[in-house]
Amino acid sequence: MMIENVVNKLKQIIVSDLDVDLKLEDIDLQVSLFEGGLGFDSVIIVEFISLIEERFKFKFSNEELDMELFANLDLLSKFIYKKLTGNHL
Repeated sequence: MMIENVVNKLKQIIVSDLDVDLKLEDIDLQVSLFEGGLGFDSVIIVEFISLIEERFKFKFSNEELDMELFANLDLLSKFIYKKLTGNHL
């Protein structure tokens, strides 16, 4: 799996499965997922985490559920890539 696949899958989840009014082209990897960025609230983040676990077939540990990790899609996609492959970028 390549990092681009992870990024694209995350974007698809956001556009197709979350109750947010965003298009693929609206999603910048560096923009915050929270207020001032994509505007995710706590309910959407919980749903997003659940969908990530389901689609990528892994569970976040309690230690990994640090909101710093969810600051933007760039950080999140790199974390997921590392978790799935064991490789750093």
